[in-house]
Amino acid sequence: AEMYLANELHGRYTLTKRVVSSKHRRLLLEHRLSFLRSAAGSLLHARKVYSAASGVVRTSGESTDSEGPDEEQARAIEEAMDAALPSFLGTAWSYVVQDIDATTKEVTKKFLRDKSVPWQIRIRRAQALQRLGQIFTEEGMRAETVPSSEGGSAGRTQEERQAEAKAVIQEALLGAMRET
Repeated sequence: AEMYLANELHGRYTLTKRVVSSKHRRLLLEHRLSFLRSAAGSLLHARKVYSAASGVVRTSGESTDSEGPDEEQARAIEEAMDAALPSFLGTAWSYVVQDIDATTKEVTKKFLRDKSVPWQIRIRRAQALQRLGQIFTEEGMRAETVPSSEGGSAGRTQEERQAEAKAVIQEALLGAMRET
């Protein structure tokens, strides 16, 4: 919306439009680099989890009893997953941010370049979208400052949400390893 307003109100080749465009490109680049850093870290953590789980599969395949992994091996997998969970969630979130960026760009382009309405309406739409973005930004900053006990999702503590996310990721990874 900010780029549309700069383009329509100030002109395509003005300094204002270039500044707004540069700010937008910088933000998209930050999101892409954040995803790449997060993905690289997740790959390293996934390798550690895979190594720990492969050791369990190898030793359980060699043993004659069907008790499954011993306590030390289970602890090694658990520690690897605990270390990897924040990285996996960070990578997922970085991907979601990129997807939201792309979807928002396409929707906004269609919404603001709708030639079936007068240009005054398109300007008002852009101003409304800009205000909506400001409101989301303000609420996001406010949510960051609220303690987790007050802003917990559905009355659950952060530890409970983290334990649930951990269980889902563990199940998915172990299921993927069984299939390979």
